[in-house]
Amino acid sequence: MNKIHILVILAVLVLCQSCSEFLDSKPNKNLVILNSLDDYQQLIDAEVNGMNSCLNLGHISSDDVFFGESLLSRLSFSQQAYYSWEKETYMPDDWDAGFAGAYEKVLYANVVLDGLKDYSPVNGQEIFRMSELEASALFYRAMGHFEVLMHFSEPFDPDRDDQLGVPIRLTSDINVKVGRSTMQESFSQVIADLKVGVEYLPAKAEIPTRPSRWAALAMLGRVYLAMQDYNQAFEYSEEALAIGDELMDFKGLTSDLPYSFEIFNPEVIFYQRHLSSRFTSDGASYVNPALVELYDSMDLRREYFFLSSTTDGLYNFKGNYTGDFYHFGGIAVDEVWLNLAESAVRIGKEEVAKDALVYLLENRMDINYQWTGDLTGDELLKRVLIERRKELLFRGVRWMDLKRLNQEVELAETLEREFNEIKPTLAPGDSKYTFLIPPAEINLNPMVQNDR
Repeated sequence: MNKIHILVILAVLVLCQSCSEFLDSKPNKNLVILNSLDDYQQLIDAEVNGMNSCLNLGHISSDDVFFGESLLSRLSFSQQAYYSWEKETYMPDDWDAGFAGAYEKVLYANVVLDGLKDYSPVNGQEIFRMSELEASALFYRAMGHFEVLMHFSEPFDPDRDDQLGVPIRLTSDINVKVGRSTMQESFSQVIADLKVGVEYLPAKAEIPTRPSRWAALAMLGRVYLAMQDYNQAFEYSEEALAIGDELMDFKGLTSDLPYSFEIFNPEVIFYQRHLSSRFTSDGASYVNPALVELYDSMDLRREYFFLSSTTDGLYNFKGNYTGDFYHFGGIAVDEVWLNLAESAVRIGKEEVAKDALVYLLENRMDINYQWTGDLTGDELLKRVLIERRKELLFRGVRWMDLKRLNQEVELAETLEREFNEIKPTLAPGDSKYTFLIPPAEINLNPMVQNDR
C-alpha cells in the first residue's frame, strides 16, 4: 500500500469513529484517494468534522458560568467534576471529546502536510497553492496543540524550564507513540507553525472558517499573551489590527434577534465554536450573576449579551459571535484590541493602551458615555482587565486568563460557586487548574499524568 493510501486511512479514522478514542479508531469504509490539491483543501475544510470546533472544558470550569441544580444533575460525571473543581474528573478508561477533538485537528493537518511532501506540482500556480495549503495545515496544527496546552498543562511560567507540555504530533502515523514535550518545546512548535501562516497565507480568508495572515497574527498575539511575553504580544496584535481593526458600534445594532450577532460579523477573524453539550443551550445555564453586576446602565453589552431567563434575576447568554446558540471559540477583533491594550500597559505604552480602551468603549457604550479619568499604571491595567472580563465572556478566554493572572498576587482571584447548593472554591495556583489527561489516552499512549 503506498503512502497516499496510508494517509487516507488515517484521515478516515476520525471520520468513521467520531465517538472513539483518538488513537483507537479503525478504518471501516472504502478509501477515497487524495489526488489533487482540491482534495487536500476539502480535508482541512472539514468544519463539520471538527476543524472549526474547540474545547469547552475551560468554559465549564471558569467563573463565566452558573449552572442551575436541574442542569447539574443531568451533566456527565466529568462535566460535573470540572464544574465543581473535583480532584478526580474521569471514570476509569474514560476518553474526552475535547482532548480527542483537538488532536483530530492535528491529525488532519499532518495528513495534509505529509501528503504534500509527495505531491508533484504541474505549474507555478500549484506551487503557490501548495505553500498556502501547507500554511493552513500548520495553522490548524498549532490551534489543536495550543488548545491542549491551555487545558492539560499547568500555567506557563516564563521563569521555569522544567514544565511539562503536551504530546506534539508532527506525523500522521498514529502508530508513532509520542510522549509529552516540555512546555517550552510545545510553545515553540505552536509559534513556529503560526509564523508560516504569517508568511504564506492571504491577508484575509475568503470565509472566516479558513486561516489567514490576519488570523495567524492575532493568534500569535494570544499565544504570546499566554506566555506573558508582552512585547511580542503587543507587536503581533498591532500587526493584526493593521489588517483589520473594525469594531461593531453597538449603538447601531438591533436587539430583537434571538441571538444578537450574525455569524461572520465584521469582528470575526477566524471562526471556531465550542463543542456543543447538554449545557450549551439549556435554560438553566446562566451567566454568573456576579459577572452581570459589572455592567452599568450605559453599557450596551448588557442588552446584547444577556437575555432574562425564566428564573427571576438570572440571565442566559445570547452574545455569541456564532449567530446561534453555539459559544464562539475563535478569534475576533475585540480580543485583539484588548490583547494590545493589556500588553501596551505592561510594556510602558500607556497612551496606546488608553486609546485602545477608549475605542472599544466608544463602540460598546450608549451615546451619553464619555471617557473620564486619567488612569495610569496598575489602575489602568486593572481597568483593561475589567473590560476584558466584560467583553470576552463565554469564549473560553477566561480560563486562559485566570491561569496566567493568578501568578500575580495583586490580580489573583479565588473562584466560588456561591450560587449553588454545594459551594466549592478554587484557589489561585491550585493544581486543579491543570486538567487530567484522559485515562483512555494514557492507556493507548503512556505518558506522565498531571497532578491534580
